[in-house]
Amino acid sequence: MKKLYIVLALAALTLLIGCAGLGIKGNYEITRDELKALYDSEEEFIVLDVREPYEFDEGSIEYSFNMPLGIVESSIDNKRYWDSQAWDIPEKDAMIIIYSQKGKRGALATETLVKLGYTNVRNLYGGYMLWLDPEADLEAEPVSGGCGG
Repeated sequence: MKKLYIVLALAALTLLIGCAGLGIKGNYEITRDELKALYDSEEEFIVLDVREPYEFDEGSIEYSFNMPLGIVESSIDNKRYWDSQAWDIPEKDAMIIIYSQKGKRGALATETLVKLGYTNVRNLYGGYMLWLDPEADLEAEPVSGGCGG
């Protein structure tokens, strides 16, 4: 029962921070066009979708790996987690591109990874929404409530 309270408290804190629009900007963002250029290049990189599994199942960026924000915060450095996914734990200098629906959860995940010592992390500006439609309105109200990040 204690674990449930901790998980709920972390989820509430994440929602409050995400809805407040906090996070990191500047050097830690990548644009849609820059990510498309990366796909065309020979560079190796990891694309991490921090949305919930149901969101990922509805559509995702090609070759992305789904790791919801709560799991990123608790398991990004956990070798057992990565072994269970049949993936290698990312190196601290690996290029990691993170995205969420609009970029807010992505900013939180990016900030988490930077604080954990990852040195080559970028959040996709505008998230999956702008990936699909570069003309999308990021300020539009979410259909399902929440902060839409």
